Amino acid sequence: MNYEQAPLIYYNTELQCNLEIAPAFPTEKDNLDTDQFIESLLQMEADCMVEAGIDNRCTGSHTSTSPVNHESDSLVTSVDDTVHFVGFQESNGISELLLSQTEENLFSDMVFYFTQGLSYKCRDVPALALHEIVHAQNETMSHFQMLKELSPYVRFAQFTANQAILEATREENEVHILDLDIMDGIQWPPLMADLAQRNNVSLRITAIVGDPEKAALVQQTGRRLVEFAESVGQTFRFDQMTMEKEEDFDKIEGGHTLIANCMIHQLHLNDRNLLVVKNFLNGVSRLSPKLVVLVEEELLNFAKVSSVSYVEFFHEAIQHYTALSHSLQYSYGRVGFELFQKDTMGLRIMDSVGSFPIGREEKMSWEESFSLLKNFKPIPMSATNVSQAKLLAGLLGKGYWVQNENSRLSLCWKSRPLTTASSWIPRHALGSGH
Repeated sequence: MNYEQAPLIYYNTELQCNLEIAPAFPTEKDNLDTDQFIESLLQMEADCMVEAGIDNRCTGSHTSTSPVNHESDSLVTSVDDTVHFVGFQESNGISELLLSQTEENLFSDMVFYFTQGLSYKCRDVPALALHEIVHAQNETMSHFQMLKELSPYVRFAQFTANQAILEATREENEVHILDLDIMDGIQWPPLMADLAQRNNVSLRITAIVGDPEKAALVQQTGRRLVEFAESVGQTFRFDQMTMEKEEDFDKIEGGHTLIANCMIHQLHLNDRNLLVVKNFLNGVSRLSPKLVVLVEEELLNFAKVSSVSYVEFFHEAIQHYTALSHSLQYSYGRVGFELFQKDTMGLRIMDSVGSFPIGREEKMSWEESFSLLKNFKPIPMSATNVSQAKLLAGLLGKGYWVQNENSRLSLCWKSRPLTTASSWIPRHALGSGH
């Protein structure tokens, strides 16, 4: 696999990041009134069970005598039946967890998205097809800009990663970053500005592209980064490599200045196909980089996923997305949050619930992805990085805070961590003074 070096000619079409609302993801819910919506969901799950030859296992245990709760009870029963369908015998309080959301008026939308995700799971929608559904609807920059400006979510991920990179390369004259899915490259101008303050430091970024169809967009990103680097006097080179398999990384020169940047399951990024993440982590492991920076959505972090059951994950998902909803509602206001929920977060819920691994083979695939870091050891974030993260979280009001435990720095809302950053170095470097 050969590198493609971006031409050093600036592409005149500027990236437009505005708050204009993109068309909402058209869901079945948009075209139905409440009664039709409930009936449709129940019928969807009933059809799913009939296809599998399973009788409806509804019991009276979830039936409420209150007419106010009748609709939500029906939806919860539908969700519980789907959980049973995908291979579990007990819902372990899923009904109660969902019913607890009614007072916040988030219940109807959340149950729809969770039920849709479960429907994908029980219908065994292929993972690649599911990711295509989500990717096709998650291509808007307006919501990324909203996230960046109105919540610390994006800046926490990028600033924490950049600070770790700056500290790891303090004595280096050449810095080479492998970046998985660079998107618009907005993470890198602040790093360039900092590196430009040092003497005789060159920066090279290789964008690792998992989807060949994104190659042209990545090249445009490279041109913009080249222009910015020139404007601040930073020596810079941009390359891109389409990654088909982990062996593609063998063509990259390793060394102590090599840094891997991997952000996965982030709201502001297209979701990652597990195979892409696995190939990236395995590929960079072959190169023994000086540092691997990993930023993960807490719900789907590698360390936890392989050790929990689907029902336990379902519990966690409800708590996670409820906390995330509250935090974004606080940041956006009611109207802004509802638009974001419909266009972006609802799709992420469906994708998370539908793609979570069940069964031995799927679990093993997740475990293998995390085990690729077995030759690396997490290191604590510096006091500077922790202080920077705390300052950032505090700028946008109470509710957000930062947790620093076990070499993991997490952005939290109230009692729930939302996204977590960690830095990893090769185990052999621990005894070498690097």
